Amino acid sequence: MGRRSSKPFWARDYKKAAYNRQYYRRKKAEQRISGIAGVAVIFGGIFAFSHFNGGHSSKSFPATPSLVHPAAAESSSGLETFDHYNPDFDCNVDHSKDSIATLLCENSNAAKHELIFDQTYYALRQIVGKAGWKTLKQQVISDDGALKACIDTSAPMQGTPKADPDCYISKMGEITDKYKTRLSGASLEEANRDINEHIKLQQQLINLGYMPAGSVADGVYGESTRAAIIKWQKNIGYHNPTGFLSDDDAPKLMASTSVVQASSKSAPEYTSSVAPTDKQESSKSFLWMIIVTVLVMAFIFFRHKIKKNEYEATWDLIRTEIYTQKKNLQIARTQKLTADAYGTVDVTKWVKEINYFINTRISPIISSRIQDEKRRDKLRAAAGVLIEQIASEPLQADTISTAYRSDPTVFDPRMDPFDYEQYCALILRNAGWDAQATKQSGDQGADVIAQKEGVKIVVQCKLYSGTVGNAAVQQVYTAKTHRGAQAALVVTNSTFSASAREAAATTGVYLIHHAQLADTADEIFRHFKYS
Repeated sequence: MGRRSSKPFWARDYKKAAYNRQYYRRKKAEQRISGIAGVAVIFGGIFAFSHFNGGHSSKSFPATPSLVHPAAAESSSGLETFDHYNPDFDCNVDHSKDSIATLLCENSNAAKHELIFDQTYYALRQIVGKAGWKTLKQQVISDDGALKACIDTSAPMQGTPKADPDCYISKMGEITDKYKTRLSGASLEEANRDINEHIKLQQQLINLGYMPAGSVADGVYGESTRAAIIKWQKNIGYHNPTGFLSDDDAPKLMASTSVVQASSKSAPEYTSSVAPTDKQESSKSFLWMIIVTVLVMAFIFFRHKIKKNEYEATWDLIRTEIYTQKKNLQIARTQKLTADAYGTVDVTKWVKEINYFINTRISPIISSRIQDEKRRDKLRAAAGVLIEQIASEPLQADTISTAYRSDPTVFDPRMDPFDYEQYCALILRNAGWDAQATKQSGDQGADVIAQKEGVKIVVQCKLYSGTVGNAAVQQVYTAKTHRGAQAALVVTNSTFSASAREAAATTGVYLIHHAQLADTADEIFRHFKYS
């Protein structure tokens, strides 16, 4: 026996057929408190729920008659005769587009034969066990194709075609007989029993307290009915209860008058000599709910605290990385922001550069520490704002010690190109190199020649307002060969063309901003000195 579904038996998920009293009472209690907010909802609702269930906490059920199968609704003699049968699904739901379902709701005899098949089907479910339920259901769905032959689709009419009740009864009988061939012994005896007898036996299980009060006796032996039969068989002394009601078991069950206590080896399942009061049960439930609520709130608090700490620690790492790369970001911004002939600034390349920096330097930090995608996106957005903020700051002017009598000492984009060469030479000197500008005449493309402990580099300096082309790369590469230098660099305050970068990739020439000159020269020195 199970909850009455809104679908015919062939379309239902039978794993959800069984139900119990506690499930529905819990649902009812939840509905009662659904309109209340806050912590009061939890405490008040649980108190009401505990009070509602407190009287039955010992699992003893009243012996008052419960609901009967809908088939008995039109009978004047209770469970003794049945004048009308309903199918094992809810006919109050609209089935107007389902010919078979409509037939079963309208034709009592057809519904009866569906219930007769259910007897055989549920007996097979008990035999194959849960492991075989899926396969059995697939077999039923496959055999259900035969019922489609009972639907009259030839008549030109509007709406859903009618199903022939005689055809349905005949086809259902054939399917039932087919499945009965797989039964034997007590299971076959049970399947051959009249549906009315099944309803009376099921009602007896309810009256005796083996099934929850309020259950509906519908003649369908689902999981809760099987469990009730097994409990009854154990209580009357069966050592190997089967869950089937054989022809010998049926009269014994009907003759039973009360629940028999279980043996001393197991605790009674439905009776208790001392039952706690409603007040005691309510107090215990209320106390436990307070404890559970406090634990849940503590768990939520500490979980939030841990996530907050992770977020803040990750942000600290991101800030450190951005400030470490501050000079490079400032240089990249000056190079990527360009203005057209009308003075309109194009930010496309700079935005692309920010995204590249975030994807390659920031995202790995975030992904390794933060799992929540929303927090990841929040950190990436914050990183983008900080990058724009520090990159917009002007590059710090490098002041060279006046001990050097070179001219000039501070970079200015308006300076003379030769002064720019002197400026680059001074940067290298301040970094420990023996650097000299080659005068205005140049030296085979080298504006500055610098040496440090046997490592020689040549530098071409380009003070530009436009883009430096590949000619500068070719010239400094020639100077490198001519001077026997280990490395060649092109230094500028501007940016480089694509052709210049291609030529540099082929020749190994370094293309840098003058703010990177000291660091790059030191990297070259360490490479050739210690490798």
